[in-house]
Amino acid sequence: MKKTTLYPNIYLVLFFVFMVSCNPPRQSFHEIERVKQESMAHIRFLASDELKGKKPGTPEMKIAARYIVEQFRAYGLQSFSNITNYLQGVPIEFITPQLIKNVSCNNIVGFIEGSDAILKNEYVVLIAHYDHLGVIPDSVNANSDSIYNGARDNGMGITALLYTAKELSKKPPRRSVIFLATTGEEEGMQGSTYFLKNSPVPLKTIVFVLNNDGGGYNDTTLIRIGGKNEINFSIALWNKNRSFGIHCLPYPEEWLYLYKEGDAFCFAEKGIPSITVSPGFDKIDDAILKYIHKPTDEAGDDFNYYYLAKFCQAYYEISIFVANSEKVPF
Repeated sequence: MKKTTLYPNIYLVLFFVFMVSCNPPRQSFHEIERVKQESMAHIRFLASDELKGKKPGTPEMKIAARYIVEQFRAYGLQSFSNITNYLQGVPIEFITPQLIKNVSCNNIVGFIEGSDAILKNEYVVLIAHYDHLGVIPDSVNANSDSIYNGARDNGMGITALLYTAKELSKKPPRRSVIFLATTGEEEGMQGSTYFLKNSPVPLKTIVFVLNNDGGGYNDTTLIRIGGKNEINFSIALWNKNRSFGIHCLPYPEEWLYLYKEGDAFCFAEKGIPSITVSPGFDKIDDAILKYIHKPTDEAGDDFNYYYLAKFCQAYYEISIFVANSEKVPF
C-alpha cells in the first residue's frame, strides 16, 4: 500500500534549507564535558539503587518526583494555576490476577511561556515518563539483584527533558513549551491519559508532542524517531544534529508497535501530531535485550555518558526546531 505524508513539499524545502544553510559550529570539548557531567548527575540519581526502581505509589517515587520538581523550580519554569507546585495528582490502578490496587501518584508539569505574541498561545509538549518497575524479587535466586533501576528506560528520557528545560529557559522559543514528566507509563500510559483528560490548556492549543522514551541503544551515532510523519521529520533533522555526531532515522516499520506502547500515542489518538524520540538502535539484539526491563538497566560503568550528553543535546535541538517553526505541523 502506498504511503502518504502530510505537507511533502514543505518537508522537501526544509531538507534543502538545512543542507544549504544550517551548519552548526562544532562543539568544544569543554561544552560536551559540561553536558556530560550534568546529565550523568541526573541519571545516576534517578537510576540509583536508593530509588528502588521508582514504582508508582512508593516513597522512592515521591523522592524522584521531588527531585524533578526542584529542577523545574531552579530553571524558572512556571506552574499552571490549576496545578499546585508542578504536581498533578494522578490515581494509578494496578491490575493483577490477584487484585486491583489503587495508589496516588503525580505527573510533574511545568511550562515556559513563548516569546512570540501570537505563537505563545500554541503549546509544544515535551514528555518523558519517570516511573519504572520497582523491585521484583527473583523467584529462583533470592540473592540476585531485584531492583529494576530504569537508567535507559527511562532515565535517559527524563535527563534529556531536564537538560532541554534548562536550556530553553535561558532563551524561550516562540511557542510556549509544556514539560510533562509522566507517571504510570509502565502501567498502561495512565499518567498521559490522565493529563489529556485534565489538561491545564485546551487540547486544541497543543500543536505538537515530542515524547522521549526508549529501551537502550546499540548505535551511538543515531537517534530513532517514531510516529505518523517520522520519515520526513527525521530528514529535516538529520543535518540539524550532525554537529553532535548524531543523525536521525525513523523507526523501522516492524518496530512501530513500540511507538504505540508509549505516551506519544495517547496524544496521537486525540489527533495531536506526536512523535517519540528514542536512543539509537539498528536492531533489537543482545545489546538491547540485556537491559530492557531488567535489573541490569543501571547507570554503571558500562553506560555511555558521552552518548547520553549528545542525546540530550539532540533532543534539545529537535525541541527548539519545533517550538520556533513558522508552522506546525510543518
